[in-house]
Amino acid sequence: MSDRRQQSGAGPLTGLLSMLAVAVLVVLVGLGAIYLVAGGSGSGGHQTAVPASTTGDQPEQMGTSQDSGTLPEYVMSASEDTKMAYQFALDRPDVLMWMPCYCGCGDHSGHKSAKNCFIKESSTPGNPQFDEHGASCAMCVGIALDAKTMTEEGRSLGEIRAYIDQEYGAIGPGTDTPFPPA
Repeated sequence: MSDRRQQSGAGPLTGLLSMLAVAVLVVLVGLGAIYLVAGGSGSGGHQTAVPASTTGDQPEQMGTSQDSGTLPEYVMSASEDTKMAYQFALDRPDVLMWMPCYCGCGDHSGHKSAKNCFIKESSTPGNPQFDEHGASCAMCVGIALDAKTMTEEGRSLGEIRAYIDQEYGAIGPGTDTPFPPA
């Protein structure tokens, strides 16, 4: 019997190692699936997709579209956070138009607000023109997702603006964004 084990190389240790390798592989695949389901973008805190309007307002009052199928391909292949930021800009331009961006895009891209990081100023209702800038700027995405979260919490435009100014204002030059109406 020991001759057969030496010839085939299939001793108890080899079988145990094979089973251990399979078990490790199963655990790693399972962890990968959990990471993907959880949103796995690695930016912390903004990983749960929430319907665009949870405030009870009617879409026609907000200018919402809730049509993620209209997002450009470069957004659809981006992180979940980036997709949520573009979708929020599409659904709630009435919020982001009052929020400044502090990444310097007012100077280098002529943006007037955080909305313009995602949706161009020249857009018309029902025919959005997207700006690629937001897809490559973590600050733009962070501002949009903070505004999204606070909107969903029922915060006023003034409260959201104060938070954005406080959190991001010292980082860089802001866009020339007017304050929201009181």
